Amino acid sequence: MTTRFRERSVTDMKRVFLADESHALLIANLEKRTFTHPQSEKSLVEFFKSERNFAVVCLENGELVSYCTLTSVLDEAQIINVATAPEYKRQGCAKAVFERIFEECARRGIITVSLEVRESNSPATSLYEDLGFFVAGKRKDFYTDPRENALIMIKNLD
Repeated sequence: MTTRFRERSVTDMKRVFLADESHALLIANLEKRTFTHPQSEKSLVEFFKSERNFAVVCLENGELVSYCTLTSVLDEAQIINVATAPEYKRQGCAKAVFERIFEECARRGIITVSLEVRESNSPATSLYEDLGFFVAGKRKDFYTDPRENALIMIKNLD
């Protein structure tokens, strides 16, 4: 079932909206720039085939500048990946993506959102705390290349 959602303008040139499989290549390309082990376009196309999965993107002039992918079960969502192009960091793109995510979660009846973040990633941790996430635990050696612990962060939406 495909449903169209309203877009939110962050600025005159940036748009934030629910993505679909047509955005898989854009997301895969940003993942290649951001992650040691990026998802492929093919895996992202498969990701969009499940109604449990969704993503929000921020585009500027047709270029993907930030995105977040999630999967959900019942009333819980787990953030899979979130990234912002380096040249767009600290410009409000990720925050706008998260605000749209929270709207979509509410629409789907999701009341808890969780994520893992590298323990050393203080800019991301700070953003998540500003958005209402709290540290709920730690996963030892969760990340590789380099090996690092992950903080488990949770936000309750109800």
